[in-house]
Amino acid sequence: MIRPPRRLSHDEIEALLALDVPARFATLDADGFPHVTPLWFVWDDGAFHLTSYSDRPHLRRLTDDPRAGLCVDIEQPAREDGERPNLQVRATGTAELFPDEGGAWTQRIDEKYVRGPAGAPHASARTAHPRVVIRLRPDRMLAVGSV
Repeated sequence: MIRPPRRLSHDEIEALLALDVPARFATLDADGFPHVTPLWFVWDDGAFHLTSYSDRPHLRRLTDDPRAGLCVDIEQPAREDGERPNLQVRATGTAELFPDEGGAWTQRIDEKYVRGPAGAPHASARTAHPRVVIRLRPDRMLAVGSV
């Protein structure tokens, strides 16, 4: 029997957004078609923060149309009943773009995703080139999971 999804609690949302899984970040092209880019992120103070090199197509699309969305989700192996339990957060809003001064946001994001001895060199390599911060403070957010 398929059961409808349930709303996630605040603690479940925070735990999901703390995981080192990428967000699927959606932007719109000039014709209104969506483009999805997987990006690392940090959830901080009610907003998603992502960084990217300034020449990336998704940044050009955001300059033309700052409306954006993203999805962060995880899925577990199938249970005996065939259900694949999952948790997901979906958000939409207007993205803000600004320079990642000193690479501070890129450093925070790298600390979340790259642990151990590889972390510091990885972060140094990514912050050696100017990056742009994408801040998405959701206008709408839906957080649901399997029962």
